[in-house]
Amino acid sequence: MIATKAKESIDQAVCYELQNIVKEYGPTYHSTHEGYAVLKEEVEEAAEDMKKIEKQLEGVWDSVKLNFSMNEQLYILKSFAVALAGEAVQCAAVLERFLSTVGGGNE
Repeated sequence: MIATKAKESIDQAVCYELQNIVKEYGPTYHSTHEGYAVLKEEVEEAAEDMKKIEKQLEGVWDSVKLNFSMNEQLYILKSFAVALAGEAVQCAAVLERFLSTVGGGNE
């Protein structure tokens, strides 16, 4: 489970990302179709980052088994994990905007 302060930081990042989206595109989507399309794109980007993590992790495991140095692989893996976290923040912000479109929001 993620620490409370870290969760609060994620919530703040989602709020900040939502503010940027609203400033650039407005508070709601033009339709539920548009909202779905944007959400689908963000989810696909997150899935791609997860695939990168999984592939990089295989390389780390190979290094572990062979007792090879893996520092560079771990730094790369961390960068992929941070990218995935960013995509997850974007997904959450898009979902908040989508909720506003369908009459939910800020729940």
